[in-house]
This record gives sequence, C-alpha cells and structure tokens, in this order.
Amino acid sequence: MFFSEHLFWARARPGDTLANWAATWLAYSLLAFVFLSAVRHYRVRSLEALFVAGALVGWLGEGVVVQTLYDQFPLQISWTGLAWHSLISVCFGWFAMLCALASRNVWRTAALAAGAGAFWGWWAIFWWLEEPASVTPLLAFAAYAFATTGVLAVSYWAFSRLGVRDFAPGRGSILAATALLLLVFIVGTVPAAPMAVVVLPVLLVLVLVALTRNRAAEAERDLLHDLGAEKPPLRAYVPLGLIPVIATLIYALALGLGLRWPTNWLVYLVTMPAGFILFAVSWIRLMRRKPIRV
Repeated sequence: MFFSEHLFWARARPGDTLANWAATWLAYSLLAFVFLSAVRHYRVRSLEALFVAGALVGWLGEGVVVQTLYDQFPLQISWTGLAWHSLISVCFGWFAMLCALASRNVWRTAALAAGAGAFWGWWAIFWWLEEPASVTPLLAFAAYAFATTGVLAVSYWAFSRLGVRDFAPGRGSILAATALLLLVFIVGTVPAAPMAVVVLPVLLVLVLVALTRNRAAEAERDLLHDLGAEKPPLRAYVPLGLIPVIATLIYALALGLGLRWPTNWLVYLVTMPAGFILFAVSWIRLMRRKPIRV
C-alpha cells in the first residue's frame, strides 16, 4: 500500500480519511494474500518469476478493485499494473527492501531508501500541474511522508516477526479470496468496463501458465522461506528515515526554485514500455525452463 498508494499520490488528498485508508489497506491485504499464496504455491524464487507474480497485484488491483486497466487500452496493461505495482511496489518495495533489511547491511538499506526518497520528492512535483492542480504545503508534505514511512517501517518489522516462512494458506481461504475478487469483478468491473470479460482472463491465464511452468521447474524453496529466515534488529530499520528526509528536501528545493515540471511523463515514458518488456522477457524465460523429472 505504501509504494502503490502513498508514494504514488505523494500527498494526502482532500478526500482522504482514516476510513478510506482502512478500506484501501483491506483491499491491498487481499491482493497481498493472493500474491503471497502464488509465491508459495508456484515456488517463486527468481526475479522473472517474481515479476510475473507481481502482475497479479497490478492486474487484479487495476482490473478488479478499480477499472483503470481498461482505460487507454492496451497501454494501461503496463501502466500501472506492471510499470508501477509489479516493478516498483513488488520488486523494489517488497523484495529489494526486505532483502536489504535482512542482510543487515546499513549502507545497502540506506542506498535503497535514499533512492526511494529521491524518486518520491521528484515524482511529487508533477501533482502541482495535474488537474485539479494544487501545491501541497511543505510541512503538510513532510508530515505525510514521515507518517506513512513510519507505518512502512512497522510493516517491515512485522513481516519479519510473523513467521512468514510457515505461511501455508488453506484451500478454503484461497477459495474465499478468489470468490470475493470474482464477486467484485462481476458486480463492479464488468458493468463499468465490459471488455474486462475478455481482457482480464487472458492476462491472468498468461500469468498462471508461466507460474505453473516455474513450479514444475523449480526445486528450491521460495522467496518467503529466505526472506523469513532473518529477523533484523531495530537498528536495521533506522536508514528508512532517509525516505522522508530526502523526499522532503527535494520537494523543498523544487518549491524554492519554483519548478513546474511534468515529471510523471518521464516516469511513464520509461516504465510503461519497460513493464511490457520485462513481462515478455520474464514470461519467455519461465516458459523455456525445463520441468524437473522426478
């Protein structure tokens, strides 16, 4: 939720409330459950398998919970499902950051945190131009950045303490999650975007075919086993403070210089095609893997 929502919107919006954030958190919890279940069942371990599994978060989120997947089709297949959710939220925010924290390498964590903060501050200034255009005051931006990053740090800490190595979703819970997503899809998505009946199943089949191939070819344990093996000490989370610090400094500099740059377009022009390319390369590499003979 932090990387997909808080970092993306970059500031508290006028309609944001604790109730709205709680509802959004529940939606992302459902997506996270589906994602983690896929990681476990399909033995996701490689980066290509992770990117394809991350597409579940992006395409179910943008294609079921909301319907942006069907806007400006087919470009929206990548933006934001692949370009943001899979690449930034899953591969960077979930995997890379958790690996850095688990390594207990302060400099590695600091480098990733600094990069996230720099991206956040630079990305945030485009909202000054986006309709309805508004400039969030510096103190309000800083408060939002520090508060949400604090919750992020707590979530990383909780992840390492919840016994994720033993995560074993039952068939009933998986069926319940699937039924809930299917209900939302039928009641909310299809009436709003009828093309979803064709588009989403095709995309999900591509994901499941590749992940099934990965499971047949993967002998080692999945990422959850590795990421859940370490319990970083509290001091390992201190470098995460660089995220709001650097984001706020860059935001303040942009305010001081009076910059009005459409930074979103540069991010879009780089990550949107990158999402398609990374998915295609990942999918092909997974399909070329040879099943293990028992």
